[in-house]
Amino acid sequence: MNKPNIAVLAGGYSGEYDISIQSATEILGHIDTSRFAPIIVRVDSKESWWAVHSDGKLSNIDKSNFTWLDSSGDTQSFDVAFIMVHGTPGEDGLLQTYFENLNIPFTTGSSESVSTTFNKYLTNNKLRQEGLLVAESYLIEKGSPLDQDELNHILQLIPPPCFVKPNHGGSSLGISKVLTKEELLPSINHAFKTGTPSVLIESLLIGKEFSVGVVPGDDRSPIAMPITEIISDNEFFDYEAKYEGASQEITPAKISNELADKIRLHALQAYKSLNCKGLVRVDFIVIEGNRPAILEINSVPGFTKRSLLPQQLAHAGINVRDLLSRIIESSIAN
Repeated sequence: MNKPNIAVLAGGYSGEYDISIQSATEILGHIDTSRFAPIIVRVDSKESWWAVHSDGKLSNIDKSNFTWLDSSGDTQSFDVAFIMVHGTPGEDGLLQTYFENLNIPFTTGSSESVSTTFNKYLTNNKLRQEGLLVAESYLIEKGSPLDQDELNHILQLIPPPCFVKPNHGGSSLGISKVLTKEELLPSINHAFKTGTPSVLIESLLIGKEFSVGVVPGDDRSPIAMPITEIISDNEFFDYEAKYEGASQEITPAKISNELADKIRLHALQAYKSLNCKGLVRVDFIVIEGNRPAILEINSVPGFTKRSLLPQQLAHAGINVRDLLSRIIESSIAN
């Protein structure tokens, strides 16, 4: 019996390309090859997708049906798409829509689910409706007039210190901490340079930062991982802190059982309410009164050697190979 072909998608069209390649390579190394036949599919551009063979040779992906030619010239198809593309098109719903149209199972939430979590403003509104704590925010669409009256209006609603960030995106790219009113417009322009169609102004929440992964358990119901406390050497948990070592990460976090239970409960509530699936990471800040506020939902979290989720899985004693098998099998079953 032929083993199912698993496409591990990597790359993408954003500044997270290199991180995605690293994450996908780690995932590839953990997939049970006695049961599945995994291969990296590199998404280099909208036109160029490649199957990457173990010897490094590339085969063009026919995007009309997501097939490729093997070394014998035979057409091969994929049974499951394991999406590890951070940013666009892996976290904004584009890949999910593509696979939904081809009726190919994939490992993340639906196109509707991931496009919601990729939109920070929309996510905040939905989480707020669920009774979960989030920052106050203001949305600026690309092309909107930003005269002094509009800037004054924003400053009145959300005065500094505050954060300016791309409304779509990850890895903390394009984020600025605004300390004075003069910094607001340059920070907005900086965020728009990431290619985001809209920019978010968020109120500053002061507290300690934490992150918790949510993954399918043995019965495929979501379970929350041990919590990581993040102590950034920078002003906030930015790209350098996440991927270049400019942070301390304590797993499991040295917090009370009561607070840990509250964070995990809120992470599971967010996961379920946003119809998440597979590997997800929820970032928090705990403000005065031991109140956890959700900062971000990551529908395709990093899985590099430095990433938080693998650290949490290790502390939980979860076998990554078995976990990935569950995710793949669940995708096929659904």
